[in-house]
Parts: sequence; C-alpha cells; structure tokens
Amino acid sequence: MYLAKKTFGNTPEFLKSEKYQNISCTVNDTGITADEYGKKFVLAGTLLDKDGNVVKVARSGASGSYTYALSATPAGILFETVEVTHGPQPGALFIDGSVEAERLQGNYVVEAIQQLIVKMPFIKFFVDGQLQIKED
Repeated sequence: MYLAKKTFGNTPEFLKSEKYQNISCTVNDTGITADEYGKKFVLAGTLLDKDGNVVKVARSGASGSYTYALSATPAGILFETVEVTHGPQPGALFIDGSVEAERLQGNYVVEAIQQLIVKMPFIKFFVDGQLQIKED
C-alpha cells in the first residue's frame, strides 16, 4: 500500500454546513483513468458505493423524458480527493450532512437527485440553494 500525507486547511467545496459525519473507507482504482502525468485521482465530491467504487449516473431517453440510472447503490460521497495511482487507498466517506448538489462530481448528478435522496437519506441535498425532498 502506498500512503501519502496531505494537509488541507479548508473544507470541501460541496459542503453546505459545518456539521457532518464521515466514516473511513477504501477508495478503489477500478475504472479510474490516469491524467497526462500518469496519476490517478478520485475527486472529492464523487459518489462511492460500499466497496469504494465510483458510482456513475447514466441518462437515457429523449429530451423532456429522460430517465437516470445509477451504476451501483451509493453509500456516500468522497470527502477529499484521493490518489489511487498505486492501487486502492484509504479515504473518508461523507455519510451525513448537507451538500450543494451542483458541486458534486459526475455527470447528471443534479438531474438524478431524487434517486440519491432515496439511496442516501441522511444527506440533505440542496439545488440552487433549495433543499430537495423526496417526491411521492
């Protein structure tokens, strides 16, 4: 295992409030593409499943009637960026608190917010400053 110590003096940009809860997790390198320097990063604000894999949101259908599907069930949101160049690494998984949905990583996250509310009930999602609640 390769470990690198990094110290950050600020909080992630996706947080809406100072009250939150994280748990430790392992961030997997599966499906992560290396940058131009050969480094692999999983960015803060990325949805992760219980096994530490990135959860992607896919969109299908036609304009006006899109449907969204998650590649796996998200367990939380990666709290800070983790380098996975040398394989899986430890990270912090955000599981409780408030977030700005527009600042999360990945395509179609805001559009699929209703599915995320159901899958991660302890996270409060805000879109354009408005709290999103489960629609019946």
